[in-house]
Amino acid sequence: MSDSSTFWDGIVPRVLSSYAVVIFAILWIGFAGALIVNREWLDLLWNWVQALPLLVEIIIWILFLPIMVGLWVWESSWPFLIRLLAFAGIVGWTLLAVSSFIRYWR
Repeated sequence: MSDSSTFWDGIVPRVLSSYAVVIFAILWIGFAGALIVNREWLDLLWNWVQALPLLVEIIIWILFLPIMVGLWVWESSWPFLIRLLAFAGIVGWTLLAVSSFIRYWR
C-alpha cells in the first residue's frame, strides 16, 4: 500500500506540476512572441475566445486564467506603461504560483 500512496502522493503531483511549469512557460513565451512579432495575433485570439459559447469560454478562462487575464489587460484601454506593468505582474504571479505549487508537493 505504501508504494501506491508514494506514487499518487509524490510522483504524480511532481509530474503534473512540472508539466504546468512547461505549459505556462510556453504560453507566456508565445504571448511575448506575439507582442514582438505581430500584436494582431493577440487581438485575433481575444476575439476568438469571446466568440465561443459561454460555457466553453468559462472553461478556457479557468484553464488558462493567467493568460486570459494577460489578454484582457492587453485589450484594455489602459495606458501602455500600465498594461506593461500589469502584464509583468501577471507573469510574475504565474511563476510564483506555479513554483509555490511545486514546493508544496516536494
